[in-house]
Amino acid sequence: MSNIVDELLAAKMLNEVQSVRKLQGKPPKMLSINADGAYSIGLHLDHGRLRGNVLDFEGKLRARAERTVDRPNPQTGLPLLAEITEKLIASANVSRQLVCGVGVVMPGPFATHSTLAHGPTVLPGWQGIDVETVLSEKFALPVYLENDATAAALGESYFGVAREFSDVCCIFIGTGLGGGILINGQPFRGRYGNSGEIGHVPIYPSGRACYCGGRGCAEQYLSVFSAFAQHFTQETDRSAERLDAIVASGDPRIKAWLDEAAAALRLLIATLENILDTEAIILSGLVNKQVLRALFKTMDRPIVTVAHRNDGASRLLLGTAGPDVVALGAAVYPFYNLFGSTDLAPHSAARGTSNVKTL
Repeated sequence: MSNIVDELLAAKMLNEVQSVRKLQGKPPKMLSINADGAYSIGLHLDHGRLRGNVLDFEGKLRARAERTVDRPNPQTGLPLLAEITEKLIASANVSRQLVCGVGVVMPGPFATHSTLAHGPTVLPGWQGIDVETVLSEKFALPVYLENDATAAALGESYFGVAREFSDVCCIFIGTGLGGGILINGQPFRGRYGNSGEIGHVPIYPSGRACYCGGRGCAEQYLSVFSAFAQHFTQETDRSAERLDAIVASGDPRIKAWLDEAAAALRLLIATLENILDTEAIILSGLVNKQVLRALFKTMDRPIVTVAHRNDGASRLLLGTAGPDVVALGAAVYPFYNLFGSTDLAPHSAARGTSNVKTL
């Protein structure tokens, strides 16, 4: 342990404060985190928006940037990611040498040849692009790719409602639908980083046809995409922000979607609880809290599962980390790697396990 401390002191990631006097023996070192000892960048690229931030070594936000995009492909998206990264470094006024990496998040799935990789909820043209290698060469920094739901779970774990939990699942309502899973505080990602692809769990076996080739997939009922495809077909703006506005306006059409989406959510929660036995399910997404609360209120009493206990604990919690939850989660990844977490190694590398969880 003393060797690790000495290395962190030498790297100026820790500060040594005045030692406590002892009557006998060597006085212990009193340490504090040096907030300026290292920095991390998190980027979240989605269908309609690119968000980015810089965190210092204490996990405090040092810079933030955001811009509107329109279903970016690699030709438009890669230059935007590079541009916003340079803007963030300049805005935070930090030395590039102290930036330990960049977490990049976009909708999955990754590294698959199935039809799931080519639907309307996936960004076009990114399959087969080695995002980590391309951007790490451009940035001259390590880059870590992740899906939005897993990053959201990490964001809630460090900055939101899941801080007190070790085992949680985050249901992330974006353009599509995803699930982020934390087991013992660590992201459970699967061999290729695609665990939690709950949007294609068939909750109605004879339900709507899905672009994946199946029927009754959860994403066909509980997502921004499904809301517009099934209930607000005349809308030209099909963004999460537009859905927020429709719900806020009290549009009478919203009840049909809420009823349908809440019923799907109820079934999905029961499935996840029985499979994962987590401490809580967190509801988060690109939509705002008003939409999440509306879904929560519309949903019938939860189905009895293994999570049903008499301790009074809430089984479903609303995320509290805000609209930047995914970008914040993305910025956690380089810090994990800084401490040697093989569980968060790049997608191109083999995965292992890690006991490290620290900022």
